Amino acid sequence: MSLFAPAVILSAFLLFLIQPLAGKQMLPLFGGSAAVWSACLLFFQFALLAGYLYAHAITRWLRPKHQAIFHGAVVLGCLAAPRAELSTGSGSLHLIYALTTTVGLRYLLLSATSPLLQHWHATLNPDGRSYRLSAWSNAACAVALLSFPLFWEARFGVRELERWWGWAFAAEAVLLMLAAAVVYRSGASNPPVGLISGTSWRMRARWLAWPALASAFLMATSTHLCQIVAPAPLLWVVPLLVYLMSFVAVFEREWYKPSFGSVMGLTGLLMMAGAMLYLDLQAALALKVALYAGGLFVLCLFCHGELAAVKPERERITSYWTHVAAGGALGSLAIGFASPMLLRGYFELPLLMAAAGALCFWRMRRLSRFVRQGAAIAAVLAATPALALVTGYYSGLVEAGRNFYGSLRILDEPARAGRPPMRKMLNGLVTHGTQFQGVDREMEPTTYYGRMSGAGLELSRSGGPRHVGVIGLGAGTLAAYGRPGDRFRFYEINPLVIEIAKRDFTYLRRTEAAVEVVEGDARLTLAEESPQGFDLLLVDAFSGDSIPAHLLTREAFTVYRRHLKPDGVLALHVSNQFLDLEPEVRALAADAGLNCSRVANSAQPEAGVFGAVWMVVHGPARAGESGHGFPVWTDDWSSVLAVLK
Repeated sequence: MSLFAPAVILSAFLLFLIQPLAGKQMLPLFGGSAAVWSACLLFFQFALLAGYLYAHAITRWLRPKHQAIFHGAVVLGCLAAPRAELSTGSGSLHLIYALTTTVGLRYLLLSATSPLLQHWHATLNPDGRSYRLSAWSNAACAVALLSFPLFWEARFGVRELERWWGWAFAAEAVLLMLAAAVVYRSGASNPPVGLISGTSWRMRARWLAWPALASAFLMATSTHLCQIVAPAPLLWVVPLLVYLMSFVAVFEREWYKPSFGSVMGLTGLLMMAGAMLYLDLQAALALKVALYAGGLFVLCLFCHGELAAVKPERERITSYWTHVAAGGALGSLAIGFASPMLLRGYFELPLLMAAAGALCFWRMRRLSRFVRQGAAIAAVLAATPALALVTGYYSGLVEAGRNFYGSLRILDEPARAGRPPMRKMLNGLVTHGTQFQGVDREMEPTTYYGRMSGAGLELSRSGGPRHVGVIGLGAGTLAAYGRPGDRFRFYEINPLVIEIAKRDFTYLRRTEAAVEVVEGDARLTLAEESPQGFDLLLVDAFSGDSIPAHLLTREAFTVYRRHLKPDGVLALHVSNQFLDLEPEVRALAADAGLNCSRVANSAQPEAGVFGAVWMVVHGPARAGESGHGFPVWTDDWSSVLAVLK
């Protein structure tokens, strides 16, 4: 145990430190959408399964002495294998390919460590508590996840952190080689036991189903939080952290009893239902995340407690964990791939809650009448968000679609006092554009682009023909400011947004300016283009409720300035419920030697105008203008902790 425990703990720490690190590297390359993390989680679950299958295969097909030799060779191969370069792309399959070629081999080795060393420990110490290694492994995973946003991300750049991770991996390789040497010299033997031989199909179904349910809840909760807040590593870490801590809680001590498991499950569901019905739109970030995380933790205690209650004898450790990993991969596959194909909106979490509520009620069906009635009420309350969300989704629905970048829908709202009918485009809960229905007010700018907004004031200035660049198309509302001779060039990463803006809204068709729409990530596209000579460049690329971080770095500002005329203006929309991006924009402007001013407007509901905050950047900076010591984000370093409200 004295050697195996450090190897398992360090392996788990590195395994879960690389997850947010790799995800952060992938975000700017794949558009900064919530689906990036869902695809990352799917890859990690299947790589974990591959590692467990590898551990099971060598423990069943090779004698301990040969296991040690073979695994030692794999460790050396992983150390020597070159790392592929990252490449841009779109779609989950391309992202999974990028992860496979960059971190796949080392991730597989680290994934195999816990089940393999648990098996070796059980072989050498038949009376030892080998399952405790699993609890310690998950505790180390939790420490890694918690430390990433609070310590590593806040203090180190991506390249430096990668370098530290590489040295730590080399240390882990030494520990694994030493562990293999101990097994080689022990002369131990183990009986051949197949993956499923001697285990009933009912038991195997439990080993698969409970981790699948927990994994599905993890994926669905993470996606839901990224949709209502922002796709940031901080929000990836919290659900994964509580998921792992539930493993620690049930495998470190044998306290869980199936008799109260369903009550725990219903409690977790009610916590999530309360958050979904009453907090999604108006609650403070900390309260919202805490309630979702608490509900997920209780639900995972229920699922993993049921899993721990049916753990097998030591001879089947690797078989057991292989089934667990397969179940986790199935849950991730259902949410990460099947749901986007079957569901038009982000209904995964509420529908999963309704199904889990029904499961808990069914498990309590033989209890007393009073308990059954309470369980029935709780199950109905857990299903309420699903009904409310689906009903609200289809109310006034004109069109809907979903792809890698999000779920879009078009709604028609009836006329109200002093306001004609209105058409709206929404991505999740965020309004991306509206338009009045009726020729007389059809070209009136609305939402964040009213006449008194930062964008509206800049576009309303008198003068000759202008060349305007816009990052983020939405409904195409900003084209309403187009005048004869103007040229508007929109950059939009989501092909579905382009299709809807052209088909369901008329801003692009009716504007007096010449309009062109460029599909692709704006930052990457601008970096490849020759200087455009923009008089005005507007950055309004929403993802969830925030501007993607790769559009707010020193390198991004360098790209923007290259495409602006010497007297050109850069305007950034920074309205945000949870993040205060103003200090970061001021710091970037000061770093570039430019002046920065804040332009805010009030909401005008009768005009369909939202309150908005724009930061207008132009040069040169006034004497004494500075970023007030606020850290400047770069492509290598950024931390959302600095801008949380």
